[in-house]
Amino acid sequence: MLDDLNATHQHCVLAGSQPRFSSTHRVAECSTGTLDYILQRCQLALQNVCDDVDNDDVSLKSFEPAVLKQGEEIHNEVEFEWLRQFWFQGNRYRKCTDWWCQPMAQLEALWKKMEGVTNAVLHEVKREGLPVEQRNEILTAILASLTARQNLRREWHARCQSRIARTLPADQKPECRPYWEKDDASMPLPFDLTDIVSELRGQLLEAKP
Repeated sequence: MLDDLNATHQHCVLAGSQPRFSSTHRVAECSTGTLDYILQRCQLALQNVCDDVDNDDVSLKSFEPAVLKQGEEIHNEVEFEWLRQFWFQGNRYRKCTDWWCQPMAQLEALWKKMEGVTNAVLHEVKREGLPVEQRNEILTAILASLTARQNLRREWHARCQSRIARTLPADQKPECRPYWEKDDASMPLPFDLTDIVSELRGQLLEAKP
């Protein structure tokens, strides 16, 4: 690495005529970027799920706004800071190691359960007899996270379909994952949350004096 590399980089290695090996070691801040951390966050979000439900439906222990808000924020963290970041790399990492495949499958399963949690919250919002004040508190708690989720999904999907992405070799093409079609019966909610977010925002506006 010669020429004017130092003009744009913090340091460079001068290349001699003989083969050499070098490595750079940095101290990482690991309080939020480890697998153990995100698995603990998932456990925190799913503590609100009842364990005694026999079918695939998700039942919640509490509809306290603070609990719901925290759960939806963790939902976004798993999807956008872990799953989509990982699959955007394509499959080239498997040439080196497949170690991350199992943890990512585990995270995706936990994320899918969080989709069920969101669905349960939306059912509660629509429940007849729910006091208006309580409905508004729930809407206020979850609306920002759902809006961010919809916007970020749109951005990530566009990124994966970009012109540059389409020119990459097959094993390097980014994968938009998780992604599912509207008629996918295995998913409790659609990929595109535009209509849901619009409906929730309308309900909240109607309730304001």
